Amino acid sequence: MKKILVILVVLRFITSIFAIEEFKMTFINENVSKDTELKMREGSNYIINFYMNINFPIQISNINVRVFTFFDDYKSHQKLNSNAKSNNGYFSSSKHEIVLFSNEKLIKTFHHEFNHYLLRAYFKKPPKWVNEGLSEYFEYLNNSNPITILPQKNKIARVKSWVDEKIENDIEKILSGSNKQWTEQNIKPEYRSSTISYAIVFFLMSIENGDQTLGKIIQELMNGEKSIEAIRSTYHGSITKFNEDFIRFYSEWN
Repeated sequence: MKKILVILVVLRFITSIFAIEEFKMTFINENVSKDTELKMREGSNYIINFYMNINFPIQISNINVRVFTFFDDYKSHQKLNSNAKSNNGYFSSSKHEIVLFSNEKLIKTFHHEFNHYLLRAYFKKPPKWVNEGLSEYFEYLNNSNPITILPQKNKIARVKSWVDEKIENDIEKILSGSNKQWTEQNIKPEYRSSTISYAIVFFLMSIENGDQTLGKIIQELMNGEKSIEAIRSTYHGSITKFNEDFIRFYSEWN
């Protein structure tokens, strides 16, 4: 099952990875190795290609990446410039830059935050489920040849354990709630909001033409549609069908 899904993801993105333009990546504070920069650029081009495929407006010529080698320096900068709490990195919409702490998660965090950078350039306040769900999806981008997206096994395991607990109620709560409610519900140890948000995106990106379906949902959201209605109108005209297929997908995952 997992091998088939990975193959489907690869086939949908088997087209050449490219950017609209060869954008400039400017590193502030600290540089990264040439190999790390190459992986960042390969990953960012892959993410750009997804947005191009769903006809999402992309315009990028320069991106600033602020890198900190020392954790205390990173946290000091974060405290002064952002409300973010992450110990790994964040995207600053006010300063229009990605801020990273140089640890073992550097490349993953960059891919996560680069998705925020692209999505929020034209969609200022996207619902948390799609903003975080897509970012966590791209966080597990694997710089192989060809590039693939690896599943987050821990989150999938959680969802599998919830499918018999009327998970459709949780899906509705996450889709219909405000961004503030999403954050309030995303608590340890389950991180239910981020887990189900990721699971929604991973499910859509793993089915036939799911990337196009997700693209249509994003367009509906940008046009002011509510999340549940956006999914209903794009997913076979039924949120019930979406829930059924979602539950079947994770019930059969092994």
